[in-house]
Amino acid sequence: MNFEQPLTRWKFLKREKRFFIYGTAEGQVAHCANTGSMKGLLDRATHVHVRDYGENTTRSLRYGAELLELPGGTLVSINTAHANTLAGEALAAGLVPNFSQITALKKEVKYSDATRFDWTFATPTQPQVWCEVKNVTLAEGHTALFPDAKTERGTKHLHTLTEIVQNGGAALQLYVVARADCTEFRPAAAIDPAYAAALQQAVAAGVQVAALECEITPQHITICKTLPVMV
Repeated sequence: MNFEQPLTRWKFLKREKRFFIYGTAEGQVAHCANTGSMKGLLDRATHVHVRDYGENTTRSLRYGAELLELPGGTLVSINTAHANTLAGEALAAGLVPNFSQITALKKEVKYSDATRFDWTFATPTQPQVWCEVKNVTLAEGHTALFPDAKTERGTKHLHTLTEIVQNGGAALQLYVVARADCTEFRPAAAIDPAYAAALQQAVAAGVQVAALECEITPQHITICKTLPVMV
């Protein structure tokens, strides 16, 4: 995934009311597409890289926050919309373990009146695989963690994926690790023990789980490697 234009680097000041990130460059403010806690980022960020939509944009804010820069230069993608795009690119390119040959890739497919999954696709042995994507920004040391706050919605998704497999279907929980300084992925049991337990149950039932780490620059974001998943 390439950024359509070069990003502008501001010195990071603060996030306010979840939707706004402030930088010291000309006192500007950028829209923040990540409404989560962003634990481990906001207290460490030194700079924010923003997209400029131009003076004539119809958006409420001219700038959109794309990356946070941490000490040492680590870049973290904070635009959660990119996770689905990257997941789709990885699936189409055969980069997800155990799913190298897929067809009929479809985005945002309704499973029930209450549930919609990010992707579905077919494989030579399964007519339909249901896939949920989660964007991962939290890390402790070199361990990527999800979630960064309690998520009833995420736990519900795991329960539904588990039910799909128990009923003879196929399912994939895919984590897009939006940073390039991790060596493994784990559920954040200390933050949300219910989610961690649901992930363990999903794996035991046969739900496939994969974590993909990103290479991030101010010009592009690409999937660079698979991380071991420790549940």
